Amino acid sequence: MLRFEGIKSASYIWVNGKRVGYNQGGFEPAEFNITPFVEKGENDLAVEVIRFCDGSYLENQDMWRLSGIYRDVKLYALPKTYVHDFYVVTNLDADYKDATLTIETDVINTIPDSVICTLEIDVLNSEKVSILKDGIQSEVFKVDSLQTKKIKISTLVVDPPKWSAEHPNLFTLLVLLKDKNGATLEAFTKKIGFREVEYKNKILTLNGVPLKLNGVNSHMHDPEHGQAVPLETLRKDLVLMKQFNINCVRTCHYPPTPEYIDLADELGMYIFDEVGDESHMNEYLSEDPKWTEMYRDRSRKLVYRDRNHPSVIVWSAGNESGSGFNINEVIKTGKAIDPSRPAWMYGGNTFYIPFEDIVGPRYWNPIDYKNLAEGKVLPENDMRASFMDEYLAATGNGLGGMDEYWEYIWKYPRLTGGAIWDWVSPGINTPRWIVRDLSPNKNDGQIMGRPVFTGGKNGRGLEFSGHDDWVEFYRDPSLDISGKQLSIGFWVKPSKIPQPNSFLTKGRHQFGIVMENPETLEFYVYGDKRISAKTKVGGDFYENWHHIAGIYDGNKLQLFIDEKPVAQMSFNGNISLTPFPLCIGREAETQDQGEFSGRLSKMIIDDAKIFDKAVSIKELKEDTTNAVLALDFEKDEKEGDFYAVGLGGRTYGIVWPDRTVQPEIYQIKKSGQPVKIEPIDVEHGKVKFTNRHQFTNLNELQGVWQISVNGDTIQRGYFSIDLPPGQTVVDSIPFRMPTIEPYSECMLTVSFLLKEDTNWAKKGHEIAWDEMLVQTPLKPMEKPGLKGKVYCTENDNELIISGEIFKYVINRKTGSFSSLKYRETEYLEGGPKFNVWRAPLANDIDPWGGQQFQDRNFTPGFGRSIDNQLRTLGMRDLVHQVDEIEILQNSHSKLSVRIKAFSNTTQAANSKLTGYVGVSAFQRNETWTFLADGTIELEQEIIPHGPMPDMLQKIGLQFQLPKQFSNVEWYGRGPFENYPDRKTGAKVGHYFSDADEMYVPYIFPQEYGNRSDVRWLRVMNSEGKGLMISGGELLNFSLHKFTTDNLDRAVYTYQLKEASGTILNVDYEVSGVGGTAIRQLQRYRVTPHAAKYRLSIKPF
Repeated sequence: MLRFEGIKSASYIWVNGKRVGYNQGGFEPAEFNITPFVEKGENDLAVEVIRFCDGSYLENQDMWRLSGIYRDVKLYALPKTYVHDFYVVTNLDADYKDATLTIETDVINTIPDSVICTLEIDVLNSEKVSILKDGIQSEVFKVDSLQTKKIKISTLVVDPPKWSAEHPNLFTLLVLLKDKNGATLEAFTKKIGFREVEYKNKILTLNGVPLKLNGVNSHMHDPEHGQAVPLETLRKDLVLMKQFNINCVRTCHYPPTPEYIDLADELGMYIFDEVGDESHMNEYLSEDPKWTEMYRDRSRKLVYRDRNHPSVIVWSAGNESGSGFNINEVIKTGKAIDPSRPAWMYGGNTFYIPFEDIVGPRYWNPIDYKNLAEGKVLPENDMRASFMDEYLAATGNGLGGMDEYWEYIWKYPRLTGGAIWDWVSPGINTPRWIVRDLSPNKNDGQIMGRPVFTGGKNGRGLEFSGHDDWVEFYRDPSLDISGKQLSIGFWVKPSKIPQPNSFLTKGRHQFGIVMENPETLEFYVYGDKRISAKTKVGGDFYENWHHIAGIYDGNKLQLFIDEKPVAQMSFNGNISLTPFPLCIGREAETQDQGEFSGRLSKMIIDDAKIFDKAVSIKELKEDTTNAVLALDFEKDEKEGDFYAVGLGGRTYGIVWPDRTVQPEIYQIKKSGQPVKIEPIDVEHGKVKFTNRHQFTNLNELQGVWQISVNGDTIQRGYFSIDLPPGQTVVDSIPFRMPTIEPYSECMLTVSFLLKEDTNWAKKGHEIAWDEMLVQTPLKPMEKPGLKGKVYCTENDNELIISGEIFKYVINRKTGSFSSLKYRETEYLEGGPKFNVWRAPLANDIDPWGGQQFQDRNFTPGFGRSIDNQLRTLGMRDLVHQVDEIEILQNSHSKLSVRIKAFSNTTQAANSKLTGYVGVSAFQRNETWTFLADGTIELEQEIIPHGPMPDMLQKIGLQFQLPKQFSNVEWYGRGPFENYPDRKTGAKVGHYFSDADEMYVPYIFPQEYGNRSDVRWLRVMNSEGKGLMISGGELLNFSLHKFTTDNLDRAVYTYQLKEASGTILNVDYEVSGVGGTAIRQLQRYRVTPHAAKYRLSIKPF
């Protein structure tokens, strides 16, 4: 027998030049009996792999379109009478104690005579001792000639250790087939577990216990090998999941590598095993009877392959393949093969599907989920349990709001849990392939996909296939070109294609030259609307070389073909500036990272140039020194690599492709942790414990408590609790009440750790924790008097605040500091500047979910989400203006400066001349108080004026520090990145880090590194000099080595360039990161409002 575990998408098998057979279905196994084709000695085996077939319509998953032989290929021999298939069922009794083990086998006889056989079974423990009550079980039977015989053996097993994800007890099933003389014809083993899945009263239970599933979706993906994932990587995936309290995997969206299920059995992971039938954009197939058998075939192959695995507790009928009768056929087919798992689910975009046993939903707000649990959503008497097959999409810096879901999951029995989308970020390790820019700007291009260098008009040209080939440029300011002049020119040999052919574009709403359709060539710019110079092309246009040029001189657009003007359009406005990169062969705004599935440009291009002014055709052809971009394609280089997600891909994932964990994973661990710890009377040590495990007594874990002051541990102890699963108890923690310094904070932290090593974590690994404030006595406060003098001098441009050890300089026009010199060391390069902008998150740039912010203050081309609103209102780069300054000498050692200032947007102040909508601004009423020891105290009132966005990304200050001020110490949540809607997984503590360590390398550069609930922070250089900052309320901060502008402009990590200084963001309020589909929950959105804040800045 020749067995393939996975060939995508179809294959023909040939042995010794003869075709054996055909199979399709990229993720399902296929077996071929090659007995009639093999010869004694050496044989030739050939496999013809076909990338696409009609089966590909059911393999339309959101992932890389890879193909080949990517799973094991096995060649094995069988006796002429053999066990063709077997089915293991372990039914437990009413007390879930004893088990009835039933083995059904299909024995095939391939010879022309009937045979007498004996089937023997035994089950062995790890010591190879039988656990069967009556020992080895056997049955003698006859199999007729060329027939199949079904044999069933049942036996009692007395109280075997049960299998669960918490205790994955496995045993070895031994099956022997013997002939009538007792000679062994065939023998094999299989790891089995004793457990029973039920769906009583519409509640999913294992061994009689309702389950709570903290799950993830998980593709088979490797950054080097694609879908051929090494076994050590599969094991690492499951080990990491276990370590972070993930107990369930939905195998999105196809049967996984078979060894993955073996590992889930061994390590303990609940599996929702999914049929590979995703049609995605072709969901109508679920209602087409011509496709019924293909749907059934996918179901059969999965269920037969995996039905003997204890880890598989629920079958999934697929994902996004419509909701027609073919999905029902998938379920009916699977249930006929495996009645031992009574509950099927389906990952459809349609919520209400009557024939699935377990309903979704996916991507609902928590309040809707609560209503579902309370019976307010489904029809009356429809009490099906819920499993959210996808409920939060972890795209880049995201996964906010988990606690709100898990509040209801823990509360309502019918809410089983859900699966995060998704486990591993889909990056493929890709070499940097560079085409050099000959202009002084050095805007080198990155070649994407697999275009080829070929003969060009002048030397080499670059040929694009019409598939995923393009050249992309960093969004350098020199390429913004938003004035009243622009020139573009290039040689092109175009091919005729039905879709738009994008030659050179900077988004749909800025500028470019494209084939609008096969007959129309267009040069466009965008002002208040799209302005185009267009012409129809002749029959000789395609497959011939042409020089195309577009020139905008501030009065008109002109389009040229081969130096001849062919179209003109009047225009005298500014070109719109949009946040999309310049590309050759792709229009980045609509051919985007949001599931774009069309084709790109087909052409050969040569000698491309762009100028930010109007130039002649001769200059367009010959000048490079004055261009902002000049490419001749004569040389290309490869250096370094990066993670690419392909065109239309998203950077989903809670681990990076190399399996380094992302910060979001700590929130998954915390929200779904299996022990709840609550303060009752914490000052007297009274704490309530709820054991949320299903099968683990808390006495199997080690309890640990510690008392900390300002994040530093001063007491520590151990304890043990005998608390069965599902029970609650109030117990005492025997700490000694400390007396602490004024302005200090005491906290009790309680944890549960592994007592012993396991196959997924070492002894001492933390399973659950919580922390609670302790109100402690305070030592008497002594307030030292201030010594020294502070005074102010001023001129037309500056205020100079001086003391014996410091000199601070404030710009009278902007209100920002131009110098902060303390003990002869400069501590500041600029700021602090009021700021409401952060680099857009992956969620922000994704069109999915962006409609929530498109009702008002929205400009086409300015982005897809809340970033569009802020750009529309001019809030990306605020312009700061002082209106009033008043200096108050409070005492010889204390001086205050009152400033009334406005942080204006970049909107034109005269917009009221032409419209009803006014401009926006933030009024800042500030009192800066300077003390003789150099301390600065800020009282700041922020008042928004004019049109405002639905949400501000933050409200705070940005400091530009000297580069060497890159070390940070803080007391707040950490040590890893956290945000207001993703912070409870981070402990409040005393931490140290630096700007390098705080960088989080998201595949798409974006806002990163925030720390929440910060009491104080100290940013310093290697000499221990720095600034200590604290607030009237808890603060947020981040320390960046890249500018916000660079993070905003970059699309790939290699486009990030370290700033000359260190950027410190200190924010009073920060919006959460949310999830892709639903964005931030309302409670985590910072809405524009008037508010007062306080900040203390103390040099040291």
